[in-house]
Amino acid sequence: MKTETKKDLKSKTPRGLWNAARFVYRGTLRLRYKTAMDLSPKNKTCYCPCCGLRFKAFRTGDHFEYPDFYDLSLFEGIRQDISCPYCYSLPRHRILASWCEKNSTLLKDRNILYFAPEKSMTMWMDRNGISYKTADLYDKETDLTLDIQKTGLPDASFDVVICNHVLEHVDDVMAALSEVRRILVKGGLFICSFPVNTDIDIVLEDSDVKTDEDRRRVYGQTDHVRLFGSGAEIFMEKAGFDVEFIDGDDYPQEIVPVTGPCRYDINRLFLCRAVEGDIL
Repeated sequence: MKTETKKDLKSKTPRGLWNAARFVYRGTLRLRYKTAMDLSPKNKTCYCPCCGLRFKAFRTGDHFEYPDFYDLSLFEGIRQDISCPYCYSLPRHRILASWCEKNSTLLKDRNILYFAPEKSMTMWMDRNGISYKTADLYDKETDLTLDIQKTGLPDASFDVVICNHVLEHVDDVMAALSEVRRILVKGGLFICSFPVNTDIDIVLEDSDVKTDEDRRRVYGQTDHVRLFGSGAEIFMEKAGFDVEFIDGDDYPQEIVPVTGPCRYDINRLFLCRAVEGDIL
């Protein structure tokens, strides 16, 4: 089912009925994939750590259906069959889930805040008994309605903050990073990712880029307000973090930790630790 058709159907269906139907459908779909995995495991060469299922192949996304939203030239020549058929994870989600599996002691019994949570990652966290709070400025289904630039939360109230593909949308990236640093305990972890153009040194921002057409042309899609470069970790360092990388090259090819589906989707995440103290 196409994304727009699904959204239209959801808007016309009572919420309770939609949720019940979705629960049944998702349960049936998981059973089908799990049965296929158990019956013929040898040809299931793709593995998704988010949902724990194996597949013969990952699926191709629907980005080319939205030429008015994306700069489609950024997807051309880039591998597109990288989305999990069940939980729709992308490489960055599977890289993060793989890192989390190796470092689960950093997440167990911690206060975790997840901005703009991806279903694939919350699925992993639920399966592994990791408790967390979700937050978003626009998604009313999250636990908290928060602006990452000014949350109103107490100082040092969380041990871990996760935030993927949000910082390219906010008005003031330093305000967002400083706010994350403020609400983290000393030694707390901030895990994030964002599109990166390796041809840019640090960041591309232009106050004259205001229209959807201009944002799509300059930043790659209509809801982006900046494009980060290969040295973008300087922003986190200025906000008070030591920065390391969670590198997709460190994980097995079965999770398909590749660049994509867009040229700006690099196969690494940023692992940032608040520099004072070391309680985690």
